[in-house]
Amino acid sequence: MATMSDPEATLMAGSCRVDTTPKLGTDLGGYFHSRLCDSIERRLHAKALALKSDDTTVLLISVDIIMMRASDIVDEAKARITASTGVPADHIMVSATHTHNGPATIARPGGPVVDPDYIASVIEAIHRAAVGAVTTLVPAQIAYGQSTVEGVCFNRRYRRTDGLVDWNPGRGRDDLVGPAGPTDPTVTGLIVEDLDGRVIGVWSNLSLHYVNADSPTTVSSDYYGAFDEQVQALFGPGAHSQLTNGCSGNINNVDLSDAVETKGRTRADQVARATLGAVFAGTQMARRHRQATITAQLTHARLQRVEVTDEDIQIAKDRIAEKREDVPFSFVRGMPIKESLRLHYARRLLALAETSPDDRDVPVMAITIGDLCIVSLPGEIFVEIGLAIRERSRHPMTAVVGLANDHVGYVPDQKGFEEGNYESWRDPISWTAPGSGEVLLEAALSLVGQPEQS
Repeated sequence: MATMSDPEATLMAGSCRVDTTPKLGTDLGGYFHSRLCDSIERRLHAKALALKSDDTTVLLISVDIIMMRASDIVDEAKARITASTGVPADHIMVSATHTHNGPATIARPGGPVVDPDYIASVIEAIHRAAVGAVTTLVPAQIAYGQSTVEGVCFNRRYRRTDGLVDWNPGRGRDDLVGPAGPTDPTVTGLIVEDLDGRVIGVWSNLSLHYVNADSPTTVSSDYYGAFDEQVQALFGPGAHSQLTNGCSGNINNVDLSDAVETKGRTRADQVARATLGAVFAGTQMARRHRQATITAQLTHARLQRVEVTDEDIQIAKDRIAEKREDVPFSFVRGMPIKESLRLHYARRLLALAETSPDDRDVPVMAITIGDLCIVSLPGEIFVEIGLAIRERSRHPMTAVVGLANDHVGYVPDQKGFEEGNYESWRDPISWTAPGSGEVLLEAALSLVGQPEQS
């Protein structure tokens, strides 16, 4: 067994976990309306993994929260980290797990109320977790690998017999042809150990939306937190684990066949166990590396805001004034916005027209650790984009993290925009124009794609 004095070990690692659980009474994100939390099912955390090789240090940070915009949380957190540790901002990847049972982070008309004190506490928790990881660096060895998890990932968009695409259809329907798109059951795992084989941290990635909790008004870190609990049960409380969310904009855990009839906390536990099993399948018997070249690259993609027409604005005003019932906005394709959401989207359309920029530069990052490449994209990205990045990456092993470094809402691919439904409806959070998924794809491939043939 390698020892702590192994001269070949040039890789160093450290990890840290900081509690971010809110006080009871905090408004939770994830729904169209307010939900004041009245209990705590699973505590929330900010978790950081620091990896250093030669003079290069990178930080992989995951936060149990629904979403984080750069201007609200990420930029300030990174600035504090850089000031305290010297790690450059473009070497720091900060992602949200996307639990729907954590506090609201972005205000929008008629939605949950954002607590600015909680936002400040999250920024400080990210900073503390990063500093804790960097200041506990020790000689380390790593193993990475990929496997698949079965029965967990389902495309939540279904094509109907009339050709339209439905979203999250209920069970028992006879008008469904089948899923309207693929899934990506690939689990990427990175095991980090000290030179005596003790686990320092586990980093992993899967393209899957949240699962759920037993109550809509409980605080819960969902299956991401269950994963962390199970890692600690196996390796002790010093093993800090992250399960990051991939390109899951159109992926959920709803199995219409009801192969396993569970829900809430029980199902989150099952999904976490299945995912951890895939992490182990890819990493436990994989080669340990005590040396690894680490790199970090950052680019920006210019995303355009969806066009809002004068007619859209009038439709929204008429719906709010109860002069009409429907809201056939110019960006709505396929199935119309359902009745229960029309007033919500009328209010959001006006907010989109009044407050959102016409375009914005958003960050796209790539971190490499040996043969492993981790790409980050800033939103709830359709799985097709993540699959394309991995297929066209020049690196032997690539994972794509969504909801990272910024948030631009749902980003379908061009086909998804044309088919329409929920993920393509626009508001101040999901504001991008059709084609934005392809813009992010090209930005990512500029960092990790195959070199052009001469």
